[in-house]
Amino acid sequence: MSNLKNKKENKIITTFTNKKFRSGAFVSLLSLVVIVIVIIINLIASDLDLKVDFSVNDLYTLTDETEELLDMLEDDIIIYYLIETGYEAPMFQEIAERYDSYSDHISLEHKDPVLYPQFAYQYIDEETEINNNSFLVVNNSNNRAKYVDNGELMEQEIDYQSFSYYTVGIDMEGRITSAIQYVTDPNLPTIYKTVGHNEEDVGPKFMEILDKQNINLNSLETLKEEKIPEDCDILFINTPQVDFTDTEIEMIMNYMESGGNALIIADFTSFKLDNFLSLLEYYGLSYNEGIIVEGDTSMHVSNTPHFIVPEVLEHDITKNLINNQKFTLMAFASGLTERDSVRSSLEIFPLLKSSDSSYSKLGQNAESWEKEEGDIDGPFYTGVLASDTFDGTTSSMAVYTSRMMFDDDSLKNYGNEDILIGTLGFLTDKTTTFNVPSKSILPEFIYVTQQQAIFWGAMSIVVLPVIILGVGAFIGIRRRKR
Repeated sequence: MSNLKNKKENKIITTFTNKKFRSGAFVSLLSLVVIVIVIIINLIASDLDLKVDFSVNDLYTLTDETEELLDMLEDDIIIYYLIETGYEAPMFQEIAERYDSYSDHISLEHKDPVLYPQFAYQYIDEETEINNNSFLVVNNSNNRAKYVDNGELMEQEIDYQSFSYYTVGIDMEGRITSAIQYVTDPNLPTIYKTVGHNEEDVGPKFMEILDKQNINLNSLETLKEEKIPEDCDILFINTPQVDFTDTEIEMIMNYMESGGNALIIADFTSFKLDNFLSLLEYYGLSYNEGIIVEGDTSMHVSNTPHFIVPEVLEHDITKNLINNQKFTLMAFASGLTERDSVRSSLEIFPLLKSSDSSYSKLGQNAESWEKEEGDIDGPFYTGVLASDTFDGTTSSMAVYTSRMMFDDDSLKNYGNEDILIGTLGFLTDKTTTFNVPSKSILPEFIYVTQQQAIFWGAMSIVVLPVIILGVGAFIGIRRRKR
């Protein structure tokens, strides 16, 4: 009986001292330690409100531009989330909280538009329709306010197969940051766009950019005016098809000489407009007839040499474009060159330039893009800033030579948006422009030049198969030798 008892005790002791038990005990202890550490980390993160954004395109992370604006704040700003209680959108709530937590000058408050239907109207026009799930940004120091509608917080496109809209991006940060800039800066610029010369209309994307930059756009029939309005920060001439009169040109010149600024878009038909071109000539620029064809395959879209990707030259206007490593697309562009003789007060800053292999193709109905006799050799400027200073007053004119430079497709898909925002910021004398683009929730497309297309095509069709065959042959030979 005693021996049996001793055997049981020895078996129990052996069970708790063998290698298998020690290993299991170690794993259990280690698991317990890890669980305790995770709990402690969660408690610390919860207490300090620490969060990590794993979303595509950092949907919940404030951009550097927004943080720069918030760092400059001196006024106290309230962001009102106009939402029916219990129906808060988690994404909008989270992004709004990021503003609140980043700056002591920002506070987030909720207002139920059902319970307080008249609340927003103490700050904004009573004709504005207030929708649920929207925002109201208010500056307590000057009582300026801006309403951001729910429909502006998401970027949507139409599916023409189902005729329904689908969301392609989230623009909440861009809109809220724009609203904060609006309520803190009372000196908002105004653009006057000339009409009456069959000018090109601007698209929804162009208007969206102006709205986010808090820039007003007005139309101006120069033929009916005696002078350019005094509140005109930029005179915008967008690809006129009918020439200006001598009187209009004189009025525009007077505006420029008094320190005015102009943004001019031209195209391959502009060389016929003598008075219009006299404006460019006064600012030291010659306009070349024809359409630029790019001979360098690294500087045009694949198989379309007249859709050029010009070299971007360093300037305050192009800074963001260079930093974002995007390229600018210019289709059917014409060439600018600097005149041989310009006055000493004039400074010309090239912004965009074609290659030495480019040439201007004469004849709008040319059957081939190949270079022919009579075509004009490049390089050419396709974007230029010309500034003139007289008696301490400086006027500037930015010129781009493609009708499609700022159309919706170019602004959405390429770096043309950065060029536009840089140009507007420079001409309105805004030392800092805040551009927070919509954050896409769709896969991003890769755009390549013809040279890049040839390179990667050769890699996938020739080089990669050769490597695979070579490796296979090497392995096969080694096996045979064994």
